[in-house]
Amino acid sequence: MSFNRMNPYEMISFTSYFRPALLCLLFIASILTSSQGQELCTIAEPASTVPKGVFGVKLMSDTFHEVRLVRNQFSLRLMYGVTPKLTVWVQPMVSNHHGKQLPRDILTHRHVGPNTIFYTQLKNYGSDYSYTLSGIHLYAKYRFLTLDANDQHFRMAFYTEATPVGSTAHDEAEPHLQGDNRGFGAGVIATYLKSRTAVSFTGGFVKAFDYRETDTALNFHLQYGDAFAYSLSFGYLLYPRKYEGYHHRNYNIYVELMGKSFGAAQLSSNGESIQPESEPFQGGNYLDIYFGIQQIMRSNDRLELSVGFDLLNQSYRHFYPVINVGFQHYFY
Repeated sequence: MSFNRMNPYEMISFTSYFRPALLCLLFIASILTSSQGQELCTIAEPASTVPKGVFGVKLMSDTFHEVRLVRNQFSLRLMYGVTPKLTVWVQPMVSNHHGKQLPRDILTHRHVGPNTIFYTQLKNYGSDYSYTLSGIHLYAKYRFLTLDANDQHFRMAFYTEATPVGSTAHDEAEPHLQGDNRGFGAGVIATYLKSRTAVSFTGGFVKAFDYRETDTALNFHLQYGDAFAYSLSFGYLLYPRKYEGYHHRNYNIYVELMGKSFGAAQLSSNGESIQPESEPFQGGNYLDIYFGIQQIMRSNDRLELSVGFDLLNQSYRHFYPVINVGFQHYFY
């Protein structure tokens, strides 16, 4: 049985029913200000850095249901504060998102006179893949601007990232360096915190390396689209109402908008160009929304949960909702 990603009986858009309420929540989150807020987002990275000489570990899982099975990715992030302004990490990832090769039924054809034209056909979802190393992600963030004032601050940072290890058979145009593609990227982060409220923006580019299969009869060569990724995050400190020391547990809520614009993929087989007619291989853009809650314990342990839905268009990289769970510890 074949499953189409856009089949309305298998994918019901959450936001088609709840978009007005979501926009209302975004408005409320953007104006809440009322002693210390938190800017440690559950999905996006803030402009703040890890203190010099401090080592941190973060365990993460991303989960979504695809037709008849569950897709998972498990990540281990090892962080270190090189200087007060420079943070680096290495992050190996394991997932069951893709197989070792592109699906054999990715191609179909039609005849136009004496010519045969090959093109990509609609993707079938629900294939059972084993867990494999999907990549090792490298990241560096340098905070170049710090403006502190009473009960508020503004910070900006450059970041660069690369995934040199990993070669999953990622069969969508959208590039993604944390689990799907090898490649590199860079961008800028700006974070503003006032009282209990934090707002953070990230914008940057993603360039994925080509994927090649040279040991099969089809000899696939897949070039992914270049992308611009962006996010806007709102955080609010729920508890404690009065901050008395580092022993207090903090409870924070977040609303995060995660978007991406990307070009079409280019696929060839044995040197012949394939028409990218199926939607996952075409360029596009989308905007997801994540709702998160976070508990900070003893100032160096973080436990967080977030759930993501489609807000504008959809990513073909995953189904909805997406559930993210993370636990982080700093070794002071």
